[in-house]
Amino acid sequence: MRIAFLLLVFANVAFFGYRYYVTHYVSPGADPVAHQLQPERIRILPPEELARLAASRRGGPCIELGPIAASDAPRAEEAAAGLGSGLKLQRRVDEPARWWVYIPPLATRQSASQRIAELRKQGIEDSSLVSDEPSWRNAISLGVFRSEEAANNRAETLRKRGVGGVQVAPREGASGRVYVQLWDAPGAVRLRFVDLKDGFPGSDVRECQGG
Repeated sequence: MRIAFLLLVFANVAFFGYRYYVTHYVSPGADPVAHQLQPERIRILPPEELARLAASRRGGPCIELGPIAASDAPRAEEAAAGLGSGLKLQRRVDEPARWWVYIPPLATRQSASQRIAELRKQGIEDSSLVSDEPSWRNAISLGVFRSEEAANNRAETLRKRGVGGVQVAPREGASGRVYVQLWDAPGAVRLRFVDLKDGFPGSDVRECQGG
């Protein structure tokens, strides 16, 4: 009973203390909840920053950057390692797909980059420049698939959307695509890791898909 009485006294003291604060320090008639808001501290984030924040806070301890050409993997790992000391990095390699949809090599890298920009204006986001294979340099990859049927379906969809020059071919000699994984990193490092994708066209950052 003594404890209950003391708790009741404490609750009453806290309540009247709060009422005194509201009465003497908050403008009369003001909403105490609204008074706690500080509009000058509210900042509207642009879409790009929101995307980076979302990617950096996804569930799970691991995010990965990719796909990256095998020849670019050492550069990607070096860039990731430069984000801080003691980071846990791993490499994951996808087995090569057997069929791909592509636009044949263009005359120059600039021409290929301009074509990719045109594709993105058409809503074709998943295109990437081929730069690691001499015989296919400046070609544009529009997807890789494990069956000819899936590749043909993709090509037909692109043609219906007005994309010209689309072809389908076996990809027997393709090397595996690499993903650089970052494990158990603090939020600030994860945000900077997301920004690395800008240096590797066609790559993105997502939750780890396997190990």
